[in-house]
Amino acid sequence: MKKILVLTCMALGMMSCEKDPDLGQLDTDMVVYTDYDNETDFGKFQTYFLPDSILEAGSHHATYWKDENAQKLIEAVETEMNSRGYHRITDPEQKADADLGVQLSYIAQQVNITTGWWGGWWDYGYWGPWWGGWYYPYTVSYSYDTNSLVMELVDLSKSEEEKAKLPVVWYAHASGYQYYSGYNIQLMTEAINQAFAQSPYIQSNN
Repeated sequence: MKKILVLTCMALGMMSCEKDPDLGQLDTDMVVYTDYDNETDFGKFQTYFLPDSILEAGSHHATYWKDENAQKLIEAVETEMNSRGYHRITDPEQKADADLGVQLSYIAQQVNITTGWWGGWWDYGYWGPWWGGWYYPYTVSYSYDTNSLVMELVDLSKSEEEKAKLPVVWYAHASGYQYYSGYNIQLMTEAINQAFAQSPYIQSNN
């Protein structure tokens, strides 16, 4: 297991890193945390399916975020994945043929989950009726601050005979600008780039 916590500080020209930063002081930047299954061979994957919307999660329900700003974030993820040698499948009817699924979720209000699986509010049947929920081979916090972006890669490459819980092989969580009202697309785009920058193992061999 490998865990990385990166804090980039843009104020006062100084860099300060600590295990548990005060997110209340980071309204001009975001903390990016990534984790992954170190038994997964990311090089074997060739294709991925990235939906054309982001799930926007509130305290009790989720909606789909599809506007121009959402597309900018989706395009940022697509650019990163393509640069790592993966090919995007865009037809929803062919998503079952993809090796990887990309889940993007935006937390509009603070969410605290004490039981069960959060999984980004993606419906169990979204990736196929044979999947029975999510599985993280590493510890994931189920407390998310307001204005957080969550990115997950799920392994879709198993045969139907092997399929049970959906393995989340990479997880990224970006948060920090708690007191900003509305979307800050620039900060979230930079957070996406940072998440991939600190995840060099996401690389196709094909």
